[in-house]
Amino acid sequence: MKNKIRGMAYCLAMSLAGTIILFLPASGLADENGDWAFSFTPYIFAVGLEGNVATLPPAAPAEVDVPFSDILDNLDLAFMGVGEARKGKFGIWGDLFYSDLSVDADTPGPFYSGADYDQTLLFITVGGSYRLVETEKANLDAIVGLRYTHLDNEFDLDAGIFPSTDIDHKEDWLDPLVGIKGQAKICDKLYVSGWAMAAVAGESDSAFDLFGGIGYEFSASRSLIVGYRYLSVDYEDGAFLFDVELAGPVIGFTFRF
Repeated sequence: MKNKIRGMAYCLAMSLAGTIILFLPASGLADENGDWAFSFTPYIFAVGLEGNVATLPPAAPAEVDVPFSDILDNLDLAFMGVGEARKGKFGIWGDLFYSDLSVDADTPGPFYSGADYDQTLLFITVGGSYRLVETEKANLDAIVGLRYTHLDNEFDLDAGIFPSTDIDHKEDWLDPLVGIKGQAKICDKLYVSGWAMAAVAGESDSAFDLFGGIGYEFSASRSLIVGYRYLSVDYEDGAFLFDVELAGPVIGFTFRF
């Protein structure tokens, strides 16, 4: 059922992306003289986490559910930022997402009675873009990229049938991404924007990255963007499982130069 919902969400996002799309608020700011244009957007992603994470076989995967409203109580450290360099129809972009959080997790079955879960998650995504459509009020880009994921799972498992124990499992993997991004003006200062990306032939069984938001331009070099982001990752390697959804509101401030 979860995979079906993911597929429906991705298809819907792709079908709407021609009018509600973005990767950066600055994605339409190619220099009029054909020179390079740059932008950087530090952002806050109040991410909620839900899904299944493998612990120690034969115990069932732990069930983690942290709504974004509780994230400040569980987040130990986070850094997020996105940047782009553009010239003409071509662009180079990158996205950095880092979070370190600690939560309580349920452990179905009799083997353990619960767990304290500490997660360190890093996404580094780099790629290129090509401008497909550009008008005075809207633009649309095709994007390709490569995402590196580093995950460090630490579990303090409470005693059940098995005695209490601590485990620490680290994984690294790569996923090629394809998708679209863009933005469309509502009026002089307001615009809507978003992106839709999916992993293709990567090490994850599936991965999606969707965003939609509304922005306000204070000036040609400064703007604020507020929206909602959905990330899903389904990665499995032997007994290791990381099948989660990360979603929540996003707020960022763009600097263009």
